[in-house]
Amino acid sequence: MAYIEPTAADLKARYPAFAAVDDATIEYWLTDAHRYVDQTWMEMDYGPALIAVAAHNMVKAGAVGVGGGDIGGMAASGVTSFRSGAFQAEFSDKAVEKAIGDDWDSTTYGAEYLRLLRRNKMGMGVTAPGRVPPYCWADGPFPPC
Repeated sequence: MAYIEPTAADLKARYPAFAAVDDATIEYWLTDAHRYVDQTWMEMDYGPALIAVAAHNMVKAGAVGVGGGDIGGMAASGVTSFRSGAFQAEFSDKAVEKAIGDDWDSTTYGAEYLRLLRRNKMGMGVTAPGRVPPYCWADGPFPPC
């Protein structure tokens, strides 16, 4: 099977908060996401990872608001209090620090990318002393399996 490039419609289907963003903007950010995801990723994670990176970068660039305007979205964005008449809002300090941070965990989309990244690009594993990892090679330092 071949790697399938995600489209703006795919991103909008996965993340409805981007429904109002024009397709050209989404296509730009999907192309830009190739700096982080390539075809060495598992095929099933390739498209979702590109979409997550594009969504994260659009939020960080201001192409779409974080909250989406609904109460659930506002709560996820760190709003702890809200009043409509003579507008008043209070934000969680922790949520504000996270939102203005430059790390992947500052958006739910970036956090999804990190989960996919760990599954696809996990580095060396650590084992307890005296334990042999479950690997074996016919010609390697460990006896054959």
